[in-house]
Amino acid sequence: MYRNEFTAWYRRMSVVYGIGTWSVLGSLLYYGRTMAKSSVDQKDGSTSEVPSELSERPKGFYVETVVTYKEDFVPNTEKILNYWKSWTGGPGTEP
Repeated sequence: MYRNEFTAWYRRMSVVYGIGTWSVLGSLLYYGRTMAKSSVDQKDGSTSEVPSELSERPKGFYVETVVTYKEDFVPNTEKILNYWKSWTGGPGTEP
C-alpha cells in the first residue's frame, strides 16, 4: 500500500512540475514574440505623434544620490538583537 501511495504522489507532483515548467516556457516565448513584434512596429515608423523632444538622443546620463543621516539612528538588526536578548536574558540595552 505504501508503494502505491508513493507512486501516486510522485505522478501528481510530476504533473504539477510539468505544468509549471511549460507555463513558464510558454510565457517566455509569448513575451519574447510580442516584444519582437512591437519592436518591429516601432522600427517601421508606424507610430505617429512622436514628440520631437523624445526623438533626439539625450546628451548624457548622470546619477544623483542623496544620503540622509539621522542623529540617533539605530539599525534594525541591532533593534532585533536587543529585543531577542531581552527575552533570553542576555546582556541587552535597557530602555
